[in-house]
Amino acid sequence: MGHSMKHIQSLLACIIILLSLTSRAQQLPLASEAARLCREMQLDAALEKSNLSIADKTESSEAYAWYVNGFVLKEIYKAREYGLRNSTYREEAIKSFANSMKLKNASQHLAMTRLALKYLASTYYNDALQAAQSISGSGEDEAQTLFASFVKWMPIAEPGISMTGYEKEYTKSIGQRYFSLWQRDTDSPEYRDKATAQYEKILKLDDSDVDAYYNLSVIHYNQAVFMYRKIDHETDLFDMMTIQEAASKLIREEALPLMDKAYELAPEKGEVVRGKIILHRALDHEKDVEYFKSEIARLIREGKITADQQK
Repeated sequence: MGHSMKHIQSLLACIIILLSLTSRAQQLPLASEAARLCREMQLDAALEKSNLSIADKTESSEAYAWYVNGFVLKEIYKAREYGLRNSTYREEAIKSFANSMKLKNASQHLAMTRLALKYLASTYYNDALQAAQSISGSGEDEAQTLFASFVKWMPIAEPGISMTGYEKEYTKSIGQRYFSLWQRDTDSPEYRDKATAQYEKILKLDDSDVDAYYNLSVIHYNQAVFMYRKIDHETDLFDMMTIQEAASKLIREEALPLMDKAYELAPEKGEVVRGKIILHRALDHEKDVEYFKSEIARLIREGKITADQQK
């Protein structure tokens, strides 16, 4: 599958906030009390006190007050709304962290603020992937909104990070969803075309992405297969010949060149080699079929793929 991002577990414990309590208690009593309550998991009381802190003229000018507020909101999100895609606690926590980074003494808490922000940004990414897998006729709006939030906040949490891998994985997830929807309704080209567009988008990001070439080839091959399946005992000879030629051309001129490109990039990837076998078999290229079958056998023999990967 391309780039994968595991769930980022919170690297922060409430006690971390309290490391500076001794020096901050007199300066920021409301924020300090909110941090204490958070440590004791009295989250509602902590939020009430923290909200007073960021409403206070003196405390609200300090980065620490907003950092504590963001942290309390984050802990409430984790405890009560984790997995809720439209969580207001998550949204407000991110706003507080972002505000903290702009204020006086922000540098004192910047590393921890970015860690917390990274955690929350990652939850937007995970939610976007899940939303992509539930896309239906209503479209991609929810998934796109969630991914846009990730794209907005992740580079702030981790400056200089490359977003290409994340964008590719997210786009592949949408492509897979549209492909799955097409399999359920093969007479409608809408989902097929949308799946194709996703993998073509990936190649604009990275023209060496093997999975994108492979999946585009599979789409064209399956399209040809569905054409063949329309032939039955009632199909007249002329129509049958027309369908067969169109399907064969689709495999020969669209599916095979894409699989060739995937093979050029990853000649020892089992599923790609098997793809070459299937396409050449469909075109009655028996010599090529035998060659790539021998390649599968070699890869198994050399331990580069397992026997079950040839099935």
